[in-house]
Amino acid sequence: MALPSRADGARRSASPGALRPPSQRRLPSRPPYRRSRMNMIAPIERTGERLGRTEVAGLVALAARTVAPLWPLESAIAVNPLARFEELPFAQAVAEASKLFGARRTLPLALWRRLYENDRIDEAALRDAAIAHLGGIYHAAAPIAPGVTMLDALMACLLAIEPGDQPERKDGLGPDAAFIAKWCGAFFDHGMTTMPLPYRDLGLYRAVLAMAAYDPDYRTLTGARGAALLLSVPRDPLEAISEGLASLEVPVDELAYLSGLVARLPGWAGHIRWRTDHADPDRVADVPATMADLAALWILLARADAVSALPPAPSAGKDRRAALLAHFGLTAKALDARNAERLDAVARVDDDALGALFMTAAERSYANGLMPALQRAARTSNPPLRPDAQLVLCIDVRSEPFRRALEAEGNYETFGYAGFFGLPIALHPFAGAHRARLLPVLLSPRHDISERPVPGRESEAEAIADGARRDACTSDLFAAAKVGPATAFAAAEATGPLAAALMLARTFAPLAASRAAATLRKRRQLALAPAPEGYANHTGVSLADKVGYASALFRLTGMRPDTARLVVLTGHGASAVNNPYAAALDCGACSGHAGGSNARLLAAMLNDADVRSGMAEEGLKLPPTTYFLAAEHNTTTDEVTIFDADSIPDTHAADLAALSASLARAAGANRARRARSLDRAPGDLLTGAVHWGEVRPEWGLAGNAAFIVGPRDLTRAIDLQGRAFLHSYDWRADRDGSALATILTAPMVVAQWINCQYLFSTIDNERYGSGDKVTHNVIGGIGVVQGNGGDLKIGLPRQSLFRDNGLPHHVPQRLLAIVHAPFDRVAALVETSDILRRLFGKGWVQLIVIDPETARARRWREDGADCGEGRNLLCVDC
Repeated sequence: MALPSRADGARRSASPGALRPPSQRRLPSRPPYRRSRMNMIAPIERTGERLGRTEVAGLVALAARTVAPLWPLESAIAVNPLARFEELPFAQAVAEASKLFGARRTLPLALWRRLYENDRIDEAALRDAAIAHLGGIYHAAAPIAPGVTMLDALMACLLAIEPGDQPERKDGLGPDAAFIAKWCGAFFDHGMTTMPLPYRDLGLYRAVLAMAAYDPDYRTLTGARGAALLLSVPRDPLEAISEGLASLEVPVDELAYLSGLVARLPGWAGHIRWRTDHADPDRVADVPATMADLAALWILLARADAVSALPPAPSAGKDRRAALLAHFGLTAKALDARNAERLDAVARVDDDALGALFMTAAERSYANGLMPALQRAARTSNPPLRPDAQLVLCIDVRSEPFRRALEAEGNYETFGYAGFFGLPIALHPFAGAHRARLLPVLLSPRHDISERPVPGRESEAEAIADGARRDACTSDLFAAAKVGPATAFAAAEATGPLAAALMLARTFAPLAASRAAATLRKRRQLALAPAPEGYANHTGVSLADKVGYASALFRLTGMRPDTARLVVLTGHGASAVNNPYAAALDCGACSGHAGGSNARLLAAMLNDADVRSGMAEEGLKLPPTTYFLAAEHNTTTDEVTIFDADSIPDTHAADLAALSASLARAAGANRARRARSLDRAPGDLLTGAVHWGEVRPEWGLAGNAAFIVGPRDLTRAIDLQGRAFLHSYDWRADRDGSALATILTAPMVVAQWINCQYLFSTIDNERYGSGDKVTHNVIGGIGVVQGNGGDLKIGLPRQSLFRDNGLPHHVPQRLLAIVHAPFDRVAALVETSDILRRLFGKGWVQLIVIDPETARARRWREDGADCGEGRNLLCVDC
């Protein structure tokens, strides 16, 4: 989007005031001879009416929503890159985002066909989607020629006719975007450069103004006009935006215009959104930046006529009329007017529409295979048995196959619960610099707690902290030495032999090389633990809060109070070396951190006698023989670490020993299953978790497709293939529906963000993902760029989504939410929730409800869909 500017002395053709109500205030433009306090010369343009600071700030705040927040690598969070468009129907949102970001609307047709050929999409589901697109079976069966129907023609377009030629897309940045991206990289650097950018305390916009005059790229890009602007533009970004908008030759929609500027660098803009909306103040105070700074830099280039035109969105293909005629051996003359019109209607279906049909077919293929099995399970009643042990795991799709493997080992009962275990906490690591938010980004921490020495291990904890500080100082010293102009060669010569030895060890004996780090982790786990007492001046977790968090585990999952002798709360994390996206493999409910700390804290609460007394007063009386433990499941190796096992009573030692043996066998079985999906040997997964050259330590959440809310009996006998988020729920224990409301408006929303990140990263891996890992570079310690610079990448790398042969491992499809609860309860909940009405009504998430008493299934009707009965829940044939 090139910003139209006017030549010196030219008059504006119209005032932008026509675009706003007269009641909105305007500030008169500054006379040409009056100078801003920090400007050195007068403005080089005479401007018209100007927006006030409040108006500009409001517009910038709205424009900032164009991009999703982008968390730094240390706490990578899955977000929907199209979150700004969730108010629109899904198809319309994808189309609007395609125009704004220059992205594809769907997976290329050739890849959809490969998925179809690999049996990831059923032919019957594809035909059903085609029939629906044509308006029903009557229209689909309409003849085009003898033996050729409209359905035949559309199926030929889907499966046989070659797609239209696609022009080669240039994925690099233009010189204008590259200039701003370069300065963003320098400004936001987090201790990786030898010399930090001067003037960072002034803010992004003012720092770049101070340095741009010395940048040859700026001089080449803007010429003499740019040099003059550096001396004349306001130093306040809001004033600079106001003056820039007033200087436009052609009136524009200011919000749309600013949104387009923000969308030109969605990565850096997303990082700024994280800083302003989600970051802790101590993380960003010394380097202030807002979206107004970024927009003001774009305005600066625009006023210098240096903003390039946006590249067009990818083409949707061409008319297939001639190809269809040739495919069926027809000639145009042989068709009468009516049949020719039918042929033309099919021929005009472009690649985007065909891709949408494939995605619909993929969604129906999955639902049609899953729903009958769930309904059969819903008709079966299994009497509850007291298990030997119970485990509560995260709802993460990677937990489901591990749960199934463990249940096959003995009389174990498993539950699915959000991986932060309902604790809205931020943890301050022992001797650490910054706190870690261990809760979903939808929430704000209520408690700042600290990691403290385990009683009796204080000296060991201090030794660990001293070692960590020494390692940090050594690392900082070496980092400074290897890039210093006077020390680089000396540092290389002095440390070269050691570095070479370490590289050889990490390459050829990674398991051995990782043992030292594993030993340190174990020492830390034994010596330190999260404590409910508040950090510094923060209040800790009160007894009432402890009772509430402990009770919520039972209320939200439907777990009965007659628990097993041993209950293990199991968080999860992952192992990856030399992987910028390692945090993306950890627990999303813990803001990209492992969930072991949350599990340890809640287990300690549930073992507290005062907490149990408070729970008993609320009707949750636990057996005195029940003991709670915490654990952490490593999703890369499938190993399970039991925390605080040395504190378990002697009466439960045998229970723990039996469970530990079962966990080890389950880990081996699940590792073998995962190895097959990775085309590797099971043992290789252990090596890949610690190998510095591994680009795919695990598939992560690739393949995610469903969010199932119900008891474990509903899914226990079904192989869900690691594609479903499982949240335990018992509708009978949720009389007022509050537990279901919490599940659908919090954990399900997080699952929808994950689903959308995987979906769009697969559809267009260059625009919505991060491309090939091989050419990744970490910039500023905060994000990844392709090559040696450019915009921050906003999504997942190609290796997390595609197999080495180019076939998508993740099938891009929308999340299917399946709820086991009475119809009326779900309908009432959705109709009173804005977020659920939007997600289900606009088609971002598909909802099917299974009635627990009849096992009938109904699908939620999207807004605008035909519904003869006037009900939102429609019967589905499953």
